[in-house]
Amino acid sequence: MRRLWLLITLVGCGGSTEAAASTDDAAVEAAADSGLAVEDTTPTAEDTVSVDSNPTDTSPAVDAVDAPTPSGCITEIAAGTRTFGCDGLKYDVTVPAACVAGGCGLVLDVHGATMSGKMEDNNTGLRALGDKYGYVVVNPNANPAPPSAAWKPDIDDAKVFAFLELALKTLAVDRNRVHMTGFSQGGMMTSRFLCRHADVFASVAPAAGTGCTFKGSDTPSREVAVLYLHGETDALVAYGLGTAQRDAAVAAWKLGPETTLASDGSHKWTRRTSPSGTVFEFIQHRYEASSFVLKGHCYPGSKDLKGGEPGQLFGFGCEGTNAFVWGEAVMKFFRDHPRK
Repeated sequence: MRRLWLLITLVGCGGSTEAAASTDDAAVEAAADSGLAVEDTTPTAEDTVSVDSNPTDTSPAVDAVDAPTPSGCITEIAAGTRTFGCDGLKYDVTVPAACVAGGCGLVLDVHGATMSGKMEDNNTGLRALGDKYGYVVVNPNANPAPPSAAWKPDIDDAKVFAFLELALKTLAVDRNRVHMTGFSQGGMMTSRFLCRHADVFASVAPAAGTGCTFKGSDTPSREVAVLYLHGETDALVAYGLGTAQRDAAVAAWKLGPETTLASDGSHKWTRRTSPSGTVFEFIQHRYEASSFVLKGHCYPGSKDLKGGEPGQLFGFGCEGTNAFVWGEAVMKFFRDHPRK
């Protein structure tokens, strides 16, 4: 039964049944029996407040505001991390002290399957980077709690986007600095939002997650700067899916020749530019997590090597010496690419 559950979970993360099935029984039992209890993952820092709204309030009506004003399920605006419940999902919202008065950018940072918003931030560090550079950071949490957490695109995409729109208005965000990133299933959501909501974002950074074909109706309404990351030995989301999305973008946006920004034996970072000046950067790497279940399905530069959050099955950080830190690369890319 545990083997079946983990197999389903990993496929939900974007992997194939063939990749998941290659895991031997003993190792799967060890991962599933890691001793981490399934608990609520609401942040427990002293400055964190949990606020639940009426779960039937699916899309609160919010008028445009000139200054941050609590509205709908965002019932309080204050510095620090607070958790708000809205339409059955919980969102960790981190507001830097400098952003309480409005005018900051915003980063929507979405976790992958089996994870939580806190696990995502443990790997990207974007809450601290947002505090440093003036960005509100929103981490949605999928249901149920880890390790069974998984995004349901047909249901959750609309909910997450509705909360994003609410946050943009309520927190008086600078609309020229709205960005999105995500890992695995979160990367897939980021790619889908690129195709469906390109008018909202200045730039996006999906990692190990595709979902925008750049064909027909599944094409962004405008060009958006993209930073894409994928491990060559990713055991859950095939590397070829990442190159396919890149190549589709090259064709759709008529991106120019590839320029190498950085390269060594473990990674290659390239850039292509469209005739209008929009960049598409692609990072391929050979780093791996400690778990053979994940292999290249990991965050370069992350210190989350062993896990430790409630319900966490694996450490998602790439082991060894990494040439760059993914979260820092994402923040720099966002800072360098506000909306034109």
